[in-house]
Amino acid sequence: MEKIVICLMVIFLGTVAHKSSFQEQDLFLIRMRQLIDIVDQLKNYVNDLDPESLPAPEDVKRHCERSAFSCFQKVQLKAANTGGNEQIINVLTKQLKRKLPPTNAGRRQKHRPVCPSCDSYEKAPPKEFLERLKSLIQKMIHQHLS
Repeated sequence: MEKIVICLMVIFLGTVAHKSSFQEQDLFLIRMRQLIDIVDQLKNYVNDLDPESLPAPEDVKRHCERSAFSCFQKVQLKAANTGGNEQIINVLTKQLKRKLPPTNAGRRQKHRPVCPSCDSYEKAPPKEFLERLKSLIQKMIHQHLS
């Protein structure tokens, strides 16, 4: 009887651990897909954005994706005060700045590679900035799934 209880406990704990790792992956993918939607929405308002050039990482080295993404998050995308879209743009940019869920890949790295600083990236106009951000998010999704 005792052996049966122990076996059932092991099976139950294995199922719970397996399920939680899937939920974690799902949270990351859900968040990344939300980010792509936000970037696409911001592209609709690209003419309403301040035309100032912004540091926009491109051709990001492997294992530096999160660092580059944080550079995108630090940038102040601003409305150009031309029309009533300021509030929508502000809401969307705030959503871009939300923290990403952790991934197993980030936990497995014992030592992090040296990544370029945010200031070292080439500046780009808002339209190109958003295209590069979307490209980076897609790259992060692809790496997460592979």
